[in-house]
Amino acid sequence: MTARHQMRVGGRRLGRDRDGPIDATPAPPLGEMLRAAREHKGVDIYRAERDTKIRAKYLEALEGGDYGSLPGAVYTKGFLRNYASYLGLDPDEVIERWRAETNTGDRNEAVTVAPPRPIAEPNRGLTFSRNTIVAVVLTLVVLAFAGYVVLQVFRFQSPTPLSITGPQVATLAADATTDTLSGTTLAGATVSVTGPENYTGTAVADASGHWSLEVPVTKGENDFDVVATDPDTKRDSPTARVILTVPLPATPTPIASALPSGSPGPTATAVGTVNLAVTAPADGSSVVEGPVTVSGTTDGTSVVISATFLQPDTVVPTASPSASASTSPEPSPSPSPSPSPSPSEAPSAAPSPTVAPVTATVANGSFSQTITLSHGRWSISVTASASGHPDAVATRTIDVSYDGVTVIVQVRGGGSWIYGLQDGIKSHNTGHAFVDGDSAVLRGRDTVEVDTSFSEYTFFTVNGQSLGSLGSGDQKWVFAKGQPPHQP
Repeated sequence: MTARHQMRVGGRRLGRDRDGPIDATPAPPLGEMLRAAREHKGVDIYRAERDTKIRAKYLEALEGGDYGSLPGAVYTKGFLRNYASYLGLDPDEVIERWRAETNTGDRNEAVTVAPPRPIAEPNRGLTFSRNTIVAVVLTLVVLAFAGYVVLQVFRFQSPTPLSITGPQVATLAADATTDTLSGTTLAGATVSVTGPENYTGTAVADASGHWSLEVPVTKGENDFDVVATDPDTKRDSPTARVILTVPLPATPTPIASALPSGSPGPTATAVGTVNLAVTAPADGSSVVEGPVTVSGTTDGTSVVISATFLQPDTVVPTASPSASASTSPEPSPSPSPSPSPSPSEAPSAAPSPTVAPVTATVANGSFSQTITLSHGRWSISVTASASGHPDAVATRTIDVSYDGVTVIVQVRGGGSWIYGLQDGIKSHNTGHAFVDGDSAVLRGRDTVEVDTSFSEYTFFTVNGQSLGSLGSGDQKWVFAKGQPPHQP
């Protein structure tokens, strides 16, 4: 027996047992019966509305026994029949109960029920469940994390930005001794500046990315290289070069001086000496693991640099200020010869190192030339010349020492594949083919090893001493501290 056969109407069951005994318990009103059946089914009034297509207000009227709020008897019977079927009740028994409660019409009258009209889902406004909110929050977190990852990948792959404020090539006042470099980069980035005379300086960008640094300048051209380093990724920016030129005084022009009246010959002239100032190296300085950079300023057109090896006990006269001054009216006198060393002080039989004179390029009143010197004391002579003027000469005495093994590899006259090890660790600037004119510097505390495919094109300079090429074809050489070169 189905559920609809278990509901009681009046004193009997709503089912087919109409002739059974009457229960003395009063039956609930039809409306309460309908409500109880709906609640037993486990649906609310709005779910019943969607399922039966009967408006909620009519269903509430049926359950409340408010038949006067219904459209009419015909519609009421149609609603009751549909609603009873939906709730699992016997429609005929429900109609009979309604008739008994309302004393309405003949039970056999025809009932015409208009087809129910579709009704729209009631608009309850925008609502969010807890699961929806959690899903939205998780989605936003994932998107934010993905964006952060993409941003960091892009940042680590991109070089650090760097810009220079103002022109990067400028001419300063003739009496300028300093200038200020400034620009923008990442906040907190370290800006490193290198310049002439081995100058190095650093500045840290502020929170807005601005930085500035005061740098020294000398007569002639001053080249500064600027690099910014990201504090997080440690990536460097492309190098920015700033060229600041301090004008040099003009070369003195010949000044005519009249000869006595009646003297034969052309008018004699007196001319001034070429201006020369050597800014590096400093006189009496020590250089560890050359090469040595010789730089300065001049208004001459040619600069020749030469170096002479001095014995350890050789007495080198100290040049007077006028000897190296750029405005000296006359060439400085040559220093007196040094006393001959005693037999106990005689040098070893090995020949003294020699360096061929080098002509430096003069550009915008400045020159810079690197020379390689071996271990020992050297006298460096710088000669500036210009047509029609006496030469200007300046000398510097320096000590060169090596705290390990420094090997300069140069390829000349052909090509060669070079592979180098510094204390057993591969040198980053080798391991590839070198063409004519290429070079590399390798430094090791104890040993330097060089493997070359065409040794006849490979020339070696070890701790400043030129060894030339060592053999031909494939060769491997080991240069150890305090030992002559040898093959493994």
